[in-house]
Amino acid sequence: MNYTKLLKDFHLQMKKYDIAIIGAGCSGLSLAYRLLESKVNICILESGSQTNRIRKTWSYWDVHQHPFTELENNSLNSININYSSSIKLDCDKYNYKSIDSQQYDKYIFEKIYASKNIDIFFDTPVDELISDDKGIQIKLSNDVFKVNEVYDSRPDNIDASMYQVFLGYYIDSISSTDKINPRLMDFTQDNNFSFYYVIPFKDNSCLVEYTFFTPKIYTSDELKKNLDSYIKSTMGQYNIIRSEYGVIPMTSKLPVLDSLKNVHKIGIRSGATRASTGYTFLNIQKQSEFFVNRINGIHSTNPLLTIKAKILRKMDGILLRIIKNEPKKAKDIISNMFASNNDQVIIRFLSDIPSIFDILRIIINMPKVIFIKYAIKSIINKKI
Repeated sequence: MNYTKLLKDFHLQMKKYDIAIIGAGCSGLSLAYRLLESKVNICILESGSQTNRIRKTWSYWDVHQHPFTELENNSLNSININYSSSIKLDCDKYNYKSIDSQQYDKYIFEKIYASKNIDIFFDTPVDELISDDKGIQIKLSNDVFKVNEVYDSRPDNIDASMYQVFLGYYIDSISSTDKINPRLMDFTQDNNFSFYYVIPFKDNSCLVEYTFFTPKIYTSDELKKNLDSYIKSTMGQYNIIRSEYGVIPMTSKLPVLDSLKNVHKIGIRSGATRASTGYTFLNIQKQSEFFVNRINGIHSTNPLLTIKAKILRKMDGILLRIIKNEPKKAKDIISNMFASNNDQVIIRFLSDIPSIFDILRIIINMPKVIFIKYAIKSIINKKI
């Protein structure tokens, strides 16, 4: 048997691309969109189907330009934080906006299908990546792809001691005639570090979400009673259009880089989620821009690895420790932050674009004793 010929035939049969993007979620599609009609040939390998996709809402303050503004389905110029009193956060300069992931998927899929340089494969889980001097082999159950670079968004098993667990209802036909005020955090219901999040949309529907920061992962059924009770007490009767449940590991540690040459983590896998808030969408956009620059030979700095990003991660680690150990005081700290600082400073801080002066203002207005106490603990024990 001519094994040399068999090996040659095998390599000829392998599908070859310049770049593989593993995962067609927010980060994978964001990167692919920016590479449409570029000179590189790209494959997207998605383990799930095209039709059975989890529908989400991504929200953010309008602090960074991105190419998906036409998909935004609301724009709020103020939002409230409710605790011992109600604080109104002015969003006139940086509107609070949202995008429906279903519309995002539809928009980008249509662009991909019309493109000449991107192929997308659904129901295609990746079994193994093998890197050598000639490139990267991507092993599937019944196929092999050969590529030069991989951008991998598959979720890691993140070692976290805290989780953000949430259940949200998209509702309409609300019986209350009162205007629905948007609420970033409504802390008024219990003593845990949990809150209700209310976002009205242009079509008179709204999202009401119960969010719980906890060391334990709760099921959607365990959160349902609290969410139902809150909506009935604040809005009356309602109709559920759809629901959304999720678990986000909350950790201030950056994930370990891939050991394989030319394999890059993207999205949540890479640490794009803000450690203390769960905000991710704009960080993904910034990261996609960085990698496109890199692919095109333009030098820039990874936005997740700047000195400022590292400072924010340290601060997030301190706050997560306080949330875990003293949830009541954590709510006091959050409420105090909104009450004691300029609205634009807060928005820039929560959106990962604060100036050094913004960071100093936030720190100066923190309760000193508890902040220093947990800063010392974070130095002694770095795990959170």
